[in-house]
Amino acid sequence: MADNKQDISFEEALAKLNDIATKLKAKDISLEETIKYFEEGNKCYKLCKDILDSAKQKIEVYQGE
Repeated sequence: MADNKQDISFEEALAKLNDIATKLKAKDISLEETIKYFEEGNKCYKLCKDILDSAKQKIEVYQGE
């Protein structure tokens, strides 16, 4: 996943997070793969959270006007 938050949309990050969750449910996954997917999933989660927090702040500003 790209380090620049502008490189991936919320929808793309969410889809990637869902894909990672599916992969983590596999019974034949190694510990190394599990850790790799967990770290990547955590980045996607943080990106989604940041985007949603930003949207929430914008909505609150508009509602205050």
